[in-house]
Amino acid sequence: MPESGQPPGAGGVLTCERFDTFGGRMRRRGSILLLIFLLLTLGVLLVRLWGLQQLHAASVQQLDWQGLRWRDAALQVDELHLQMQDGLRLTVQQARLQPGWRGGPRLRMLQANSLQLHLPAAQGTSQSGGLDPLLLLGDEQFWRQLANWAPDSARVGQINASLPCRDQRCQLAGAWQLQRTEQADGLALSSALRLDLDGQQLDVQPQLHLDAERVELQADLQIDQATAARLSSQWRGGQHWQGSLHMPDWPQTPWLFGYLGRWMALGALPIEQIPAAAQLQLDWQLDAARVPESLHDWLAGDVQLQGRLALPEPWAVDQVGEVSGELSVQLQGAAGDWQLTQSSLQARLQALALPALHDVPAALRPQQLELQLSPLAGQRLQPDALLQADLLVEAALPKDASVTLAGLVSAPLNRQWQLASDALQLSLQAPLLDLPALRARGVSGRWLVRLQADAAALQAALVEPGMLRWQQLQLADAGLGLRDASLVQPALQLTLPLTGDAALTASGRLDGSLAALEHPQLKAQRWELSGDWRWQQTQLNWRGKVNNAAGLALAHDASWPAGGDWRLSGELAPLFMRAGNPLADTLAGWPELLGFASGQVSGSLQASGGRQLRVRSDLTLSGIKGIYDRTAFSGLDSPLKLQLEGEQLTLSVPSLQLAQANPGIELGPLRGQLTYHAALAQPANGRLEVNELRTGLLGGEVRVRPTTVDLAEPEQRAELQLQGLELGRLFEVYPTEGLSGGGTLDGRLPVLLRDGQLLIDEGAVAAREPGGVLRYRSDKLQRLAAANPSMRELAGVLEDFHYTVLSSQVDYGENGNMILGLRLQGSNPDFQQGRQVNLNVTLEENIPALLASLQLSGKVSEIIQQRVQQHLIKQRAQQP
Repeated sequence: MPESGQPPGAGGVLTCERFDTFGGRMRRRGSILLLIFLLLTLGVLLVRLWGLQQLHAASVQQLDWQGLRWRDAALQVDELHLQMQDGLRLTVQQARLQPGWRGGPRLRMLQANSLQLHLPAAQGTSQSGGLDPLLLLGDEQFWRQLANWAPDSARVGQINASLPCRDQRCQLAGAWQLQRTEQADGLALSSALRLDLDGQQLDVQPQLHLDAERVELQADLQIDQATAARLSSQWRGGQHWQGSLHMPDWPQTPWLFGYLGRWMALGALPIEQIPAAAQLQLDWQLDAARVPESLHDWLAGDVQLQGRLALPEPWAVDQVGEVSGELSVQLQGAAGDWQLTQSSLQARLQALALPALHDVPAALRPQQLELQLSPLAGQRLQPDALLQADLLVEAALPKDASVTLAGLVSAPLNRQWQLASDALQLSLQAPLLDLPALRARGVSGRWLVRLQADAAALQAALVEPGMLRWQQLQLADAGLGLRDASLVQPALQLTLPLTGDAALTASGRLDGSLAALEHPQLKAQRWELSGDWRWQQTQLNWRGKVNNAAGLALAHDASWPAGGDWRLSGELAPLFMRAGNPLADTLAGWPELLGFASGQVSGSLQASGGRQLRVRSDLTLSGIKGIYDRTAFSGLDSPLKLQLEGEQLTLSVPSLQLAQANPGIELGPLRGQLTYHAALAQPANGRLEVNELRTGLLGGEVRVRPTTVDLAEPEQRAELQLQGLELGRLFEVYPTEGLSGGGTLDGRLPVLLRDGQLLIDEGAVAAREPGGVLRYRSDKLQRLAAANPSMRELAGVLEDFHYTVLSSQVDYGENGNMILGLRLQGSNPDFQQGRQVNLNVTLEENIPALLASLQLSGKVSEIIQQRVQQHLIKQRAQQP
């Protein structure tokens, strides 16, 4: 400015000097601003370069944003897109991030309206050495670092994630929030994650509390707003970890595991069907000797584990059944030395669906299994040690039957599951067993077995002989009953595959006795049984021997397929009749009047049953001597073939041979070929086919013409043909005072059997040409001739009568009287110069009485004498 008092035109120099001073100042200020700008530009470039390096280090491939601004002390962005090198894409909308300082730069607040996440499918290559989730869960430093970097608050209003799963892509929706709180005694983090799974709600609410000495975690899992699980965990000093997992009452959640099944394989167990009300309590306390680097480090220190699992409602497991029960375990460990302090298992298995039981008959198939397992307390559980426990298994069978298995079992701890026992007691109690072809009452059994089982199969064998008893066993198809059985099993081996299609196989030996074997055709008596059996491919095979108190013994083979027809074949041990008759003492239908005194019987038997009973028996009689009623016989040789088809019985005698029979007059030899057909319900009302039947008699032969006799009819007819009977032999066996002679007789006798009575109507007998001789010289006839001229002539003729014709009509009535109408024609050469004489004589004789007298007059057994006397007494009583 111009000084005061100077003229206006003066002082220019002064004026210019001041102007230069002002311009210098302006240049200095501009340089400072330029330097600041350059420094800011360089800082921005450096920050950008650092940011790009950090994004590249974090595998960020692309980062884009829209609407990025700074407002209200926070960085706001309308939309942020992030793509990682591995293909992960992240989109955040309406996000607000507020930075802060907490011992370094930290994020104080994070908010976003929505988060969209796209996670690509994993590539074929995998990186080894990934983090162990259990190790990460037990790492105290992990939780402290997580709490250090966590913002003071965070919230994501809507999460939409597209994730790879077993169905290619799955969608996940939810929301998340976090709150950090500084407290006087430490730090607290509260978080809540809500997921919407196909309309069902799942909430996870972890609470983390930290102080200088310890870290505590509390987490609740809620499903549809019901608490399903609760986790409590605490860490201290980096080497102490204790906690608990509690499932108080598992809700109905089949949808949850069905949803998880889209993401991962859930294994063989149907965990998606875990029943409601399932309970789990797991407590642990781990003290590691060093800072753990693996889960093994935790387990190698001081360990206390306690767990309890309860399934009050059945859990349906495919190919197993419905499982329920309770398991509790308590373990202690120190430096790898584990000890089982307490444990128990009580399980129930219903609606059994084990494939190995499919071929077991329904009456023997368990309806329910009860399992109790109580390991011995104080066991050392080294890796190679055996876990020993008291086992009790009870299987409930139909009709209140049960099977119990109890004893000490052991299992190695260094391999897949395996059970073994040297002495397990197996017990069976069955008031009633009702199988398709078998029904038993009062069944009981006891076996001490050696057992070995693993995932593949169960094997068992007897340690000592087992016992099996029953009060009554009925084979319905065979109509057979076995009463009061006591059986010993010296050997038993059993294999039960637990995988694949292989079926149960078992074998053993059986020795025992039956108080009585009951059948309509058998006499009740004691039987002994021994043999070997095998169950294989759903079929029971048996080979053994059975004999009874009467001396009958049968070696036999039998097979009984499940759902099929049983089969039996056997060989009868030779029976020697001199020592007795086991057949008569065994068969209820044995004729009471038939007895064997000597000879031999052998034979075979084949039988099958199921839909229809079939029996075939071949017997051979050799040299049999015996008695039938009042007839003695000897030299009986014959095969007998018995066949039963359902209700039809056939008995055939293809070659009957009998040396001699004596019903009062000697017969024999006898030959025959007979077949008999009858219904089993009415064995006496069958049809007898006589193809051949002939016997020697009085030097000749009597033959039955081939015929069929129906015993169901009131009358049966047959015809006897007589050929070559010697009259002289008749007079020898039927001695009449003064009567003798000779000749050969032929004839026919029509036989009628009416209501068991033998009748002959208009039979005919005649002598062969040229005839024969009759001589009758009797003192009684001479006395009659002395007084009667006619009788004198008859006596003279009969002293030496040469007949040319001898014929007779034969009738035999119900009263046993035989009437002979004789017609004789001939002469006596010494009487009246051989004059021709015709005689008609009627003779009547009671044949049963005659035969009885002939028998009593001969040498017969005491049995025959008694039967003859009883017959005569009965006959006299019936006479009017």
